[in-house]
Amino acid sequence: MNLYTIDLPDRRTEIAPRSGGHETATTSVLNAGTFVKSNGVSSRSFDIDVRFDSDRRATWYANALEQLGNNPAIDALPFGECTHAGFDGYYIASSTSRNPIMADPAGSDLAVIDATESLTLTLERAGTRKKHEISVETAPNQPTPGSPFGNDLTGLVGIPADARRVRIVDSTSQPTQRDRPTPVATVEAEHGAVDLFDATAETIDEPTYLYDLAYELQGDVDPGVWDTYGNDSIRDADDIMSWGCVFATSHDFDGAVVIENGLLRVTIDEPDITDSTASLQAETYDATSDSWSVVGLPSYADGDIATDWTPLDVDLVRIGQSRVAVRIEFEAVAGDQAGDIYAADVQLDRGRDALFITETSDGEMPADLEALLDPIAATTVIDPGVEQGLVAREEVRR
Repeated sequence: MNLYTIDLPDRRTEIAPRSGGHETATTSVLNAGTFVKSNGVSSRSFDIDVRFDSDRRATWYANALEQLGNNPAIDALPFGECTHAGFDGYYIASSTSRNPIMADPAGSDLAVIDATESLTLTLERAGTRKKHEISVETAPNQPTPGSPFGNDLTGLVGIPADARRVRIVDSTSQPTQRDRPTPVATVEAEHGAVDLFDATAETIDEPTYLYDLAYELQGDVDPGVWDTYGNDSIRDADDIMSWGCVFATSHDFDGAVVIENGLLRVTIDEPDITDSTASLQAETYDATSDSWSVVGLPSYADGDIATDWTPLDVDLVRIGQSRVAVRIEFEAVAGDQAGDIYAADVQLDRGRDALFITETSDGEMPADLEALLDPIAATTVIDPGVEQGLVAREEVRR
């Protein structure tokens, strides 16, 4: 079974139904926020008790699950592939309780560190695929300050290619006005295909995309954030996950920051007290070879640029299902502009193979920093303004 992108170990997961009360339902009214109400049907609220027994990675898995349950950017969590009939659906985590037990002190060798973590989530039923649809609202705009990397005017929106019944509706005035959009392209990401739609060219202005997708497939092609915890590869020699998912913007990183969506992976190593070195690396996914390839970024050491710009700080702004947004502060550590600092706003959307990067109140982006980021920067100047949530079918019926 899985809760969004986190696989729950079947043999160490217990479900304890809670008695009494009404089922909780979340209803999104287009362009009117989200509210929760009791709909008077039988309760489907329950506790999930999850136990992680492993090396120190058990603490990373438990931390990710706790963060997921408290992420305000995700309205409701898809819960799927449960072995018990009737439990699959959309849920809100109303509470989380974590109990870490370290059997041995932490150290550098994961194999000799035993850790046990138990975590309880109280899940309140928010709906099902038969009562709700996934909605991706858009608000295409050209931000100010904007992007210095091109002049393309498309506002691409990524929808999982496995999605069914993809439609667009007018969220601003006529929710019953709808059309069937046609993707302008399909891209193959590491864990699935993504259809790309141009929100600026649809028959409806500022369209909201509605679709249905199996619970267990939700999250496969979404952007995400990882903490490497000092490990070079996402999986070790035994194919066990060695990075930790991050769902909290307040997360303190033990390793490098990784932002990826199955098409582009950007690794940002910030300096700290114990290690003053910093680096920015990028990789792109090749579906033909099913492998990641390093992107060649301009190098100060090789004489490609006259100033050595390195990441100084990563500020996570939003970790959502359709986009991840961060602010990266860069420092010029050598060269013509040594000592200068510049912050850039960076966004990675689902289905995009490049970052949407915009300037900030720091002014015009320095030329060498622009050159450094150019190979991984989108050429569009349009932010599609995507926000994903759930909408009740009754809200968009004709």
